[in-house]
Amino acid sequence: AALALTLCFFIYRENNSLREDYKKLLSQKKKSEVVTGQIAEKLAPFTDHFPYNPQDAQFLGNPIDYVVFEKEKISIVEIKSGRSRLTKKQRDIKALIEKGKVEFMEIRIK
Repeated sequence: AALALTLCFFIYRENNSLREDYKKLLSQKKKSEVVTGQIAEKLAPFTDHFPYNPQDAQFLGNPIDYVVFEKEKISIVEIKSGRSRLTKKQRDIKALIEKGKVEFMEIRIK
């Protein structure tokens, strides 16, 4: 019985160690994906995937990556890489734009 109990203890401890290693590896992978996405956001205007003139693009970063100012229109651009998806806030912004709930306001400070 003591041998079985000792064996169970070592198996349990090894399992916990493997679980912790897995969590650490998963965390590192997620951080790496975030960094890769941030790099992709900044390099996007210089790739073939970006259909605008990079000189017309103004980087914001959060909550939307770019506002592109062209002669005929203004575009709101969000860059995604891998399997990333729009955040709730980004989806809400997209919905407001699609509903035409966008305005221009001039504020003068004296």
